Amino acid sequence: MAASMGVLYVFLGGAPLVVGDALGGSSAKLGFYMGLVPTGFILGSYLAGRYASKTSLGAILVLARLLTCAGLLVGLVLSCFGITHILAFFGPCLFIGVGNGLTMPAANSGALSVRQDLVGTAAGLAAAMRIGGGALIAAIAGLFLARSIPALLVTMLISAALALSAALYAAHLDRRQRAG
Repeated sequence: MAASMGVLYVFLGGAPLVVGDALGGSSAKLGFYMGLVPTGFILGSYLAGRYASKTSLGAILVLARLLTCAGLLVGLVLSCFGITHILAFFGPCLFIGVGNGLTMPAANSGALSVRQDLVGTAAGLAAAMRIGGGALIAAIAGLFLARSIPALLVTMLISAALALSAALYAAHLDRRQRAG
C-alpha cells in the first residue's frame, strides 16, 4: 500500500512541476487533467467491489499493479518519442488511479483479515504505513525529480515496480496459505 500511495504522491508533487508550462500556467486546466487520476480510482474501486468476491486478493493486487506499471510504461514510451500532448502524460496516469482503486480495498482486506482479534490495530497500522511510507517515497523522489516528464514517469515507475514486487509476494503467500 505504501509503494502504491508513493506513486500517487510523486504524481501529485511532480505533475504540476513538469506540465505547468504546457498548460500555460492555468490552474483550472491542471486541476481538470489531474482529476483523471481520481476518476481512475473511482473506476478501480468499483471494479474491486464488483469482482472481489470472485477473485483472490493476490490476483487483484497483481492485476492492479500491472495496470499501473503498464500505464506508466506507455506514458514513458510516448514521452521518449517526443509526444508532448498533455493527454500523452495524463491519459496513462489514469492507470495510477485504477491501480490504486483496485489495490487499496484488496490490501486493506488482506491486512485486516490476518488476526481477527487485532482488526483495529491492523487498520491503524496499515493506514499509518500507507501514508507514512507513501510520503517517504515521495520525499525521496523529490530529490531526483527534474522538470522533465520522463524523469517523473521513471520515478513513479520505480515506486510502482516496488508495489508490484510486494503484490507478487502477497499473491505467493496467499497461494501458499490456500494450499497449506
